[in-house]
Amino acid sequence: MVDKLDIQQEVCDRTIEYCATAIVPDGFTFRFTTFDNFSACSDISELVCALEEQEAEGTVENPCGGTLTCPVLIDAVRLIGTARFHINVGDLTPIEAGTRIGQRTCTLCSDVAVPVNQVIQSVCQTDTCQETCFDTIGGFAFAPQVITDACGRQIVTVRGGLFIGFNGC
Repeated sequence: MVDKLDIQQEVCDRTIEYCATAIVPDGFTFRFTTFDNFSACSDISELVCALEEQEAEGTVENPCGGTLTCPVLIDAVRLIGTARFHINVGDLTPIEAGTRIGQRTCTLCSDVAVPVNQVIQSVCQTDTCQETCFDTIGGFAFAPQVITDACGRQIVTVRGGLFIGFNGC
């Protein structure tokens, strides 16, 4: 009987990251000062969990001294599919203002689809894993980066993502 088995396996990745880029439309300038004018919506309806049998390396203490290493089969819970993000950021200011409609300021918008194929958990071998074995537990975003291209247009890039929690199989 083995009291403790130390298993070396693939590292779990519990974040889904996006990088969204948008060109500021002609006639407008972009300004970002705070996250007050920032929103990001995500659609994770196309993500599912799937089991993948993997061989890991297990290490136990040898009762005769030292350690023993042996192959161990485990199930990796893999999150696969596409996560979609819709981002609104900053203030768009017209070079010469026309008639304004509505109370909200105009923001720059970007949409991005992120392919996902990553291990989020390893479990002892099991027959099935529910398709929605995960949940989002938070999100993050970095301040946008702005560059001006050779044509004088502002190009805005926003990076962020989601933190994923494992609910179990």
